[in-house]
Amino acid sequence: MAQSRLCTTCQVPLSSDDVGIYLKLVSLTAQQFLCIDCLGVKLNCGREPIEQLIRYFRESGNCALFR
Repeated sequence: MAQSRLCTTCQVPLSSDDVGIYLKLVSLTAQQFLCIDCLGVKLNCGREPIEQLIRYFRESGNCALFR
């Protein structure tokens, strides 16, 4: 059974969107990830702008992380 990835800060299980946006915004070579809420705190922008970016990347169809 595969282990689910957990946020390194709050330990919540991560979705593919959590992992994808972390890879896109922070590091393509990351092995540990933050959930959207903790990433918003780290980037000092909150959750909403990150969710907007995820929607943009998914709708654009140009980002392999969000297909």
